[in-house]
Amino acid sequence: MAKATRITVDLGDEELCKAIKFAAVEQGKPVREIVIEALRQWLDREKPSGGRDFQAMIQSINEYRKTSR
Repeated sequence: MAKATRITVDLGDEELCKAIKFAAVEQGKPVREIVIEALRQWLDREKPSGGRDFQAMIQSINEYRKTSR
């Protein structure tokens, strides 16, 4: 399992935060899971239009880190 990484995000909208929490309760999922799913979907949508492959970028960075130690 990958090491957990935490971030703090200012949503800038209290109603959006409430809606996310409500949706999480409705779906029986933690907010964390909903946010991860939403970010992955966003990254997947970005691939074709920008020609970017974020997974490949991450793998390249990880390989570089392994060899530069």
